[in-house]
Amino acid sequence: MKKNLFFLSAICGLLIMTYPKSITGFVGGSPGGKTNSPMDGQNCTACHSGTVNSGQGSVTITSDIPALGYVPGSTYSITVEASHPSYTKYGFELTAESFGSKMGGFTIVNSSQTKLTNGGNAVTHKSAGTLGSATKTWSVNWTAPAVGIMSVNFYATVVTANGNSQNSGDNVYSTNYYVEEGMSVSINNISTDLKVAFNGSEITIDGVSNLMALNLHSISGKLISNQYEVQLPTTINVSNLSKGIYIVSTIDENGNRQTNKISIY
Repeated sequence: MKKNLFFLSAICGLLIMTYPKSITGFVGGSPGGKTNSPMDGQNCTACHSGTVNSGQGSVTITSDIPALGYVPGSTYSITVEASHPSYTKYGFELTAESFGSKMGGFTIVNSSQTKLTNGGNAVTHKSAGTLGSATKTWSVNWTAPAVGIMSVNFYATVVTANGNSQNSGDNVYSTNYYVEEGMSVSINNISTDLKVAFNGSEITIDGVSNLMALNLHSISGKLISNQYEVQLPTTINVSNLSKGIYIVSTIDENGNRQTNKISIY
């Protein structure tokens, strides 16, 4: 009898430890690596039901970075806003990347609602920072990297939860936000021999020096493709893209940077 009671107690203890986590998710913050960025490669749908960006809610990233671009080493405010017309519980994770590396440094400004995660390379909510009425915002300071990075993408994933103590019925949303280094800093370091052109179904890139990195973004800042150690000449197939303006950003093997706006028609 004592053995049976001990066994039942152990099982109950195990359920108490594991069950709340399975039904409430990571109420104290993301474990890290869930921003849907190229480096993280994951979002929150592994623990919450639904398809990314398929519900009634939304997520946006905004900042006070000037339209002309960030100044290397300067600090800016980055804000993530989640919304849902009927939900009141929210969670998020935010990171910044460029050319296959985490970029800049995050500093917490509201320690009661947010904290660092993923080795300090991302920001997430605390349990006290999950409540909102139709919307929820989190802000954090970000210090821009040193000269020569050229462009940075912020990535965020949010969860809007229905508060039913289950993982079902929640929604997951993901977005990114693109910023460039200010031209006042980089104008003397622009490659003059690189040629970028649109030719029917592809963008062609050619020049004297090969490339360390090659990025293609939409005009809204969405990362479409990124390549490293690129031999020139090269092409980017854009036959599946909608008509519009796109941004080709490059760094050649001599460290020269160039940004070209390309019209696809």
